[in-house]
Amino acid sequence: MAMATNEDDATIVRSTIDLGRNLGLGVVAESVESEPILNRLHELGCTMAQGYVLSRALPPGAGTLDAAARLAAHRRASAPASCRSPRRPGPPPAHAPDRP
Repeated sequence: MAMATNEDDATIVRSTIDLGRNLGLGVVAESVESEPILNRLHELGCTMAQGYVLSRALPPGAGTLDAAARLAAHRRASAPASCRSPRRPGPPPAHAPDRP
């Protein structure tokens, strides 16, 4: 997908993020490999990501907190001023089942 430069692709990604939120789910962008894509995901409201741009592949359970800290630092340092505070989803719709 060329979502950093193609608005049709960005619309698909934004719709997927919104769908997850409306269902009361967390959304994680996978295989994020470049700064422009990470920035665009943040603009679209995605608050979690994984991929080479943040960290090389790690064994299961290793470095989770380090990767989260790097993502938070990246957001503070490189997000446009209008995106510095990630959008927080409201409460899940009344019909959505509780999630653990």
